[in-house]
Amino acid sequence: MSADLTAGVALLPVAVVSLREVRTARELPFASLPLLFALHQLTEALVWHGASDYVSAGVQHAAALIYVLFAYPVLPVLVPLAVLLLEPHGRRQRVAPFVLLGAVVAAYLLWAVLDGPLVVREEPHALVYGVGLTYGTMWAVLYVVAVIGPSVLSGYPSIVVFGLLNLVGLTVVAIVYVEAFASLWCVYAALISTLVTVHMVLRRRLSDLHRLEGQALAPA
Repeated sequence: MSADLTAGVALLPVAVVSLREVRTARELPFASLPLLFALHQLTEALVWHGASDYVSAGVQHAAALIYVLFAYPVLPVLVPLAVLLLEPHGRRQRVAPFVLLGAVVAAYLLWAVLDGPLVVREEPHALVYGVGLTYGTMWAVLYVVAVIGPSVLSGYPSIVVFGLLNLVGLTVVAIVYVEAFASLWCVYAALISTLVTVHMVLRRRLSDLHRLEGQALAPA
């Protein structure tokens, strides 16, 4: 619980910086990731409180449902779409298939979550969310490909690093504690989302630099 609270609160100022760098609607989905991850971690803190009887069972269930809906059906669509919107027109074709794959994965996971039942089990260092997936390993692999693939294939080095570090986190969690995959990886991904802010700041600074150079080279 403390890790969720710490990650969520720590990301809020990072999220503000990221969103301040937004200049076009195409940048908003990617720049919003730190804020969404921050709220996601704070939501899981409520789930922990429910497991410790600090909040009602109804509040815990609502928080768990929101947490799982973001982790399962939202992220496999949001992340590839956010990367796609950032890429220049000529590079979007290599990212577009991941958006379609993410939509397929999201559709199945949304059905699985809503079909229920959603069961939350407290472990010493993580929460285990039971959704009852059929062919869970196959969908987990497709999920990873949809979420990580676009970032690794991006033309921006900072986004590539973001993708590779998330791949490392996914692999470690899958090997060490696969049952708590959603809970542990989302904490890790939330912290790694600070690289989103790094990208947004660099993107804006380079854009401003090119604009100033263009002005300097323009005829008087």
